[in-house]
Amino acid sequence: MSDKEEAAGEGCQKIKAAASLQKDRIQSPWREGQLQTTEEPLLSPELSGSTSGATQGKAHLLPSASFKEPLLDGWDQPIDDVSDAQLEKQNESLPVLPVSSVKPRPAEIEVSHTQRCAAITSDICEMLIGEDVQYQGCMSSVAAFILEREVANSPSSYKETYELVALGTGDVCYEGWMEFKGRRIHDMHGLVVARRALLRYLYKQLLMFCCQDPTALEKCIFRLAEDGVHLTLKPNYFLHLYLSRRPKGASENTRIVSPQPNPSIGLHISIKGVLRPISYCRPSALSAYVYCVSSSDKLTRWSALGVQGALLSHIIHPVYITSIVLADPYQDHDTLHKVINERLNLAASDSLPKPFNHRQIYLFKGPCAASLDTPAEFRSLSFNWCGGDEMLELVNAAVGKAVQDMTNPFDQYRPSRLCKAAMLKSFRKVAQEMKREDLMLLPTYYEAKVKAEVYQTAKHQVYAQLSSQDFGKWPQKQLVDIFPS
Repeated sequence: MSDKEEAAGEGCQKIKAAASLQKDRIQSPWREGQLQTTEEPLLSPELSGSTSGATQGKAHLLPSASFKEPLLDGWDQPIDDVSDAQLEKQNESLPVLPVSSVKPRPAEIEVSHTQRCAAITSDICEMLIGEDVQYQGCMSSVAAFILEREVANSPSSYKETYELVALGTGDVCYEGWMEFKGRRIHDMHGLVVARRALLRYLYKQLLMFCCQDPTALEKCIFRLAEDGVHLTLKPNYFLHLYLSRRPKGASENTRIVSPQPNPSIGLHISIKGVLRPISYCRPSALSAYVYCVSSSDKLTRWSALGVQGALLSHIIHPVYITSIVLADPYQDHDTLHKVINERLNLAASDSLPKPFNHRQIYLFKGPCAASLDTPAEFRSLSFNWCGGDEMLELVNAAVGKAVQDMTNPFDQYRPSRLCKAAMLKSFRKVAQEMKREDLMLLPTYYEAKVKAEVYQTAKHQVYAQLSSQDFGKWPQKQLVDIFPS
């Protein structure tokens, strides 16, 4: 047996042992205000230097099979302890053994934050794909949003539950001409697809809040904010992001030596299948072809504005990413930290309007949940799913629309449930249930965006800050948003 196989086997046994023992709460740095005792983040808001010390001695690549069985055994949920009376009764029925025959109990093994995120991502992907083995290659570019919730009164040693609420796959963008009906998805990189699936999940949660059923309100992730108008995440909820692939754009570049701004960490866009710095693109091309801002640039923006976007900002306070677990072994984490957490150098005078603020994101190196290789015939395909959906949706990037029949992904198409027109429909449904006539009267997708005035003010500050540091001017696509339904 090779050293690599032996290390993978040991990793598998450790996770299985932790699944059965369910001991020792994991200390989360975002909750406790200190670094975890079981694993250190590769780069945290407090750690922006070399990553070698944080990763030394850790297995970075474990096969996805290592994460299947524990999750199916329910190790990720709080469990009820047996009562004292039951425990005493069980002890009475046990034979009395001489001290010399009692074997010492093995050391209890903790399941880390990164292992939990990888486990739940791997397992949900496997369950959703089912017997469609041909599509497993699409999961090489998976991105998943995971909600961590603290259960303070749980009798279990684990006081947190992890729930995967949205996922997306894909590694390409639509390469055609601009279109103005909001029924075609442009960016089908896993991270962007997962974020749009997350928006769909948030709309579902808002509808759950609107029904005012006590059971639904208990399960809902939102509560009324202090201003009495907006909703906000309930206390002790944290949003994490698992990525199997490094984000496209500036974070793909080699380690940065100079502290001064330079084009390598400037804004990037994908246009006609090519990723390039925004400063190198002709305005004529930007006005004719679909282009998409890179994933790493969007992470920078979300660190200040949240992932909820403009439309949901009418209704909820910003939702921020707490940590990113990145499984790509080729990612330079020092560069990723600079791109996400340091490009926005907002001084006190540049502070964002409340409730927005710049949140530093913890970065972790995690295990792989799937192979990083994508078969050539599936590179133009993208999956999406969010909590509450009955099944996956498959989108063909060549046309930017969902397939009618997954058994024939290159035949008939329909608008995706994640397209802008679908998001506007969900927005109006929530506005109707909340009796927000001011929002229901907004005539177009564009008007709904610009009327989120506080969000727009914060967004323009972020764009101005990036531009002032010579990272580039964030491109605007106003014309593609002027559609009524």
